[in-house]
This record gives sequence, C-alpha cells and structure tokens, in this order.
Amino acid sequence: MTKPETPVSRKRRVRVRIESRQSGQKQSWLARGELYAVNGMFYLRYDEPDTDMGRTTATVKWDESHIKVIRHGDVRSDLTFRSGTRTVGSYELPQGRMELEVMTHGIDRKLTDGLGMLSWSYDMVAGGAPAGRMRLALTIEEELTE
Repeated sequence: MTKPETPVSRKRRVRVRIESRQSGQKQSWLARGELYAVNGMFYLRYDEPDTDMGRTTATVKWDESHIKVIRHGDVRSDLTFRSGTRTVGSYELPQGRMELEVMTHGIDRKLTDGLGMLSWSYDMVAGGAPAGRMRLALTIEEELTE
C-alpha cells in the first residue's frame, strides 16, 4: 500500500531514470532535475538525455488524476495521460508539427512525497497512423549532496 503523496515545500535536486519500452525494445536514460509541488500538483523538470531530442527540457507534472508531459526546445510536445481515456496532443520538430493521440491504459504511482516510481502505458496514433504500445517509467530519487 502506497502512502498518499504530500506536497513538497521546496525544490529538490533529483536523479531520474527514464525507461521506455516500445515494440519489445527497451531504452533507458539517466538525467538530473528538480522536483517541486505547487497547489497539490508535482512537477519534475529535467534536460532530455536522449540525444535525438537535441536541446530539450521536459516537464512532467502529475496529480492523482493525470500525468502531463511538456517539452520545450528543439522538440516541442504536449501530451496528457489519463487512465482509460483517449487524449490528443502534439509533437513538433523543426521539420513540422504532428498531432498525436494517446489511449492511456493505466498509470501506476509508487511515490512518497514525489519520490519513487511513476509509470504509465498507452497506445499512440501519430498523424493518423498507429505507432504502437508504449510504456514509460520514471524512477525519481533525491540527489544526495556531499
């Protein structure tokens, strides 16, 4: 049983392990970022470690009802994930913008005070064509200072 999340009162430096699965392929990256809470919503901000995204900052925000992933920089995107719900977002590269549709199957939160694991799975449709089932998992740990 997971304890309910409580808001953090200050920005904390964190390490983030990002794991992505699609079509049997697994990728993982490590990033450093900041975690904070505002009005009952948690915010995780980090520079995208995937070199394919160039210079891009990701902000993941969540509460008990949904997860939103916003990217700014060389890649711009805005996607919302709500369990059992189909949502529409966008993905923009220098070459152009594409509409994305996601059907979120489930969101799993194993978090205490914003730290722990946040994962979700979804089917994606990109530009009207099925792009497959995805699963993302973020492991968020406080960065220890020496």
